[in-house]
Amino acid sequence: MSSITHSTGTFKTSDNLSLHTARWIPDSPRAAIILVHGYGEHSGRYQHVARALVDRGYAVFALDHRAHGKSEGTPRALVRSIATVVADLKKYVEAVSAEFPHLPRFMLGHSMGGLITWGYIVRHSGDLSAAVISGAPVNADANVSPLLLGFANLANKISPALALVDLTPLVELSHNPQNQEQFAADPLNYHGKLPVGTGVAINEEARFVRSQLPEVTLPALIIYGEDDKIVNPSGSHTAYELIASADKTEKGYPAMKHEILNEIENAVVINDIINWLDAHVA
Repeated sequence: MSSITHSTGTFKTSDNLSLHTARWIPDSPRAAIILVHGYGEHSGRYQHVARALVDRGYAVFALDHRAHGKSEGTPRALVRSIATVVADLKKYVEAVSAEFPHLPRFMLGHSMGGLITWGYIVRHSGDLSAAVISGAPVNADANVSPLLLGFANLANKISPALALVDLTPLVELSHNPQNQEQFAADPLNYHGKLPVGTGVAINEEARFVRSQLPEVTLPALIIYGEDDKIVNPSGSHTAYELIASADKTEKGYPAMKHEILNEIENAVVINDIINWLDAHVA
């Protein structure tokens, strides 16, 4: 087991917001993992994933997206554009790359973080060696009625912070009751309804990503819970079918819900991810 140097910090976005960052560094890292969290949560929820990765020699870097966790940005959980979040992430990856230029870079994104990861890949795939995408809403708009989409687009023009939809019922996060309790008790998580602007941003990015995925040749591991009621697994299927990568793997986990990294048997998922990364570092 490798020793860990854990530290936190901040960096400034192009529009001068201060974003919280965290890192977990082993003694002699062999690759850098950029960890991208999902909607309404924060990077601190992935400490167990980071520590498992560090034990296998990976340096892990994460940030809290704007309006999430310990980062600046209001109203909370309002994401006006996924492209803006991708730009924040690009600046952060450049900083990591400048500090550790010898390390190959991988990205691991979950849920909205998975969509952000796809958005990063279709814009900046040359920055990465490969990516792992968990439960990404690539088909976020696919099962929404045109009437509701029209209403959301209109409401977004008037009041993007208007909160309408409960996107994250705790019982659907995972089968792990401790995970549900921890999410509810964590003040850094967002516990309100989904801001309409965030919903529109996710839908718009999903459409854009689908249009660009046929150009993607980056090695990718696409994973999801087969019992996911928060993000339809069809998005993972769509991404797998659309990307042109010769090296691509899709894996569903039976009886697992949305947060497969926090499920009761999450060690199986984390081990699968690390084994896949090992093969691609080698």
